Amino acid sequence: METTEQKPDKKNKIFYIVMFSLIILSVAVTFLKIVILKNYQIVSQVSCDPKIEKCFMSICDPTTDEACSAASSTTERITYYKNISKKAETIFLCEQTTEKIGCNEELSCTTREKDCTYSYCNPSTLAEGEQCAE
Repeated sequence: METTEQKPDKKNKIFYIVMFSLIILSVAVTFLKIVILKNYQIVSQVSCDPKIEKCFMSICDPTTDEACSAASSTTERITYYKNISKKAETIFLCEQTTEKIGCNEELSCTTREKDCTYSYCNPSTLAEGEQCAE
């Protein structure tokens, strides 16, 4: 009785090599876009003036937040903010320059910066737990 060893099919080998190569390529491209080029959006809260803008409003609770326990009145515990959406690469470039030209203490959109927007409070699109300043 003869035993024949089955050799791996050449098509299966090619399939696995192609699949493994595609996975490695996908990981490399993702690493390049996120870590090296910083090609993603950052969404953060920045200060807002309720007298001239439609701001979100947040009231801290002194029972759960130690930072606002010293504030005695409700008006001192109110924080007004708007949301900013900005490319991470511009934030990184701002942090790397020593002159900080065009960079502010707080995140902001510059005049020629694309992909940078502010989101103001709109009562029809409020998320749970958010409220607008009046």
